[in-house]
Amino acid sequence: MDMATSKNATAVAVATVLPLAVLLAPASALAQTAPAAPIAPAALGQSTTDAPGTAPAAPQAADPTGGAYTTPTLLFIPAAAVPTLNVRVIPSATVQSPSDSNAGFRPGIGAELGASHGLTFGAGTNWVGGDVSKTDFNQGLSPYLQARFHIAGRDDGMGVQLGTAATYKFVGFEGDPGEMELSLSLQYRQHSYELGLQGVMGQDFGDSNHHDGEVHTYAVYRVIPQLALGGAGQVRMAIAPVPGAPASTYDVLGGGIASLTLGRYQIAGLGGASTLGLVQGHAGALGQVFGSVRF
Repeated sequence: MDMATSKNATAVAVATVLPLAVLLAPASALAQTAPAAPIAPAALGQSTTDAPGTAPAAPQAADPTGGAYTTPTLLFIPAAAVPTLNVRVIPSATVQSPSDSNAGFRPGIGAELGASHGLTFGAGTNWVGGDVSKTDFNQGLSPYLQARFHIAGRDDGMGVQLGTAATYKFVGFEGDPGEMELSLSLQYRQHSYELGLQGVMGQDFGDSNHHDGEVHTYAVYRVIPQLALGGAGQVRMAIAPVPGAPASTYDVLGGGIASLTLGRYQIAGLGGASTLGLVQGHAGALGQVFGSVRF
């Protein structure tokens, strides 16, 4: 090979290799840099306790019962239970006019604790649907203790719900032995509406011959998921009238209801009429408002 041929071969080799070197140099430099840091689990929606590569844990539902632990009216005992270890506080106020009690305005307060296996325990004082005094405000108080049990129904609160409750209450603090009430609640709940029917049997401990029966009902339509509008009512009749009592012994109350629920908070009201504590055949205007907050 002569000198001219050798120079031409060298020039061709340089022209071929130099462009390849320019293209490969950036890739070589990237291969020598440190690897990128792994993406934090929180950025992927995982908790810090999730194993790498697993799907993020589903958040716990704020209300697994779908609102079935409460109802749009205090005239009706819910069939479903308060979620386990949750506490529900229920302030209320009632106005009835005319009324044979000196306390035409009656505040109330109640609290419930959700236990396991469908049990709920409650205590407080409430007048709507209960007794009132003809003498003074103190005797108009109706403290109660309650235990209720969710017998059957879907856990999400939809469809048919069946529950029972035992309530001990007494009127005033003057030695009244009180009475026991046993109730059975049946509800049908859908996203746009719900219906309820409840039967109650009561026995007075002060007089074995004095017992009565009650029927409670309500129906609401949800204009939006948070707002329910409808009506509620209650009828109470003496099964074994007390000797000497008027032949007609009954109480009726009811009216329109509205309930607004925002997460753990609820406010509801009833406007209508009531015969509680009045002479048979007479009725008074009734207004009720209550709130509910769950912790």
